[in-house]
Amino acid sequence: MTRRIILSILALCLCTPAFASGGKKKTKNRLTFHLEGHHTDGQKMVFPLQMGNKKRFFQKTPLVMNKEIVAHKPFFAQDGTAGSTFLFNRAAINRVSALTTQNQGKWIVAMLNGRAVDSVYIDRPIIDGKLVIWQGLTKAEIIAFDYVIPHIGEDRKTWKKRLKDHKKARKAEIKRRKEEQKERNRRKS
Repeated sequence: MTRRIILSILALCLCTPAFASGGKKKTKNRLTFHLEGHHTDGQKMVFPLQMGNKKRFFQKTPLVMNKEIVAHKPFFAQDGTAGSTFLFNRAAINRVSALTTQNQGKWIVAMLNGRAVDSVYIDRPIIDGKLVIWQGLTKAEIIAFDYVIPHIGEDRKTWKKRLKDHKKARKAEIKRRKEEQKERNRRKS
């Protein structure tokens, strides 16, 4: 009897963390890159996307996703939005290289949180492991990426220091805005 109780308690203790977590935490910026497919692949395999005056179909299975991004380099585009170059881990580099070699003349679309951000035409193999989103990212999305992945060529210590400085500056800005709001409210009364 006591053995059953002890085993039940042990099993409950082992299972509790799995149930308590309820699954993985979703990332704020879920970035995926999808390779162009064909409409005959079926609705379960591809999704349509209007590009200019032509409807193209892209594979639902991503070519690359967030967890394979190791660094990025943000920049501002001519249209006022932001862009970024993304560097991938070794496994993703090999996959991207092989698939872009086989699929020259097709498109890759970047999807951020389910929204098509930008597309890139494959005119040559991507062998350096870098894909570029030329436009369509907001400053807030770039900042969210800065919090989870370093810039290209940045070591971990420098990245952490940059994040710490950014958080300090953000807190100071929030404090300044609150003080300004208090001053405006004081003047009104």
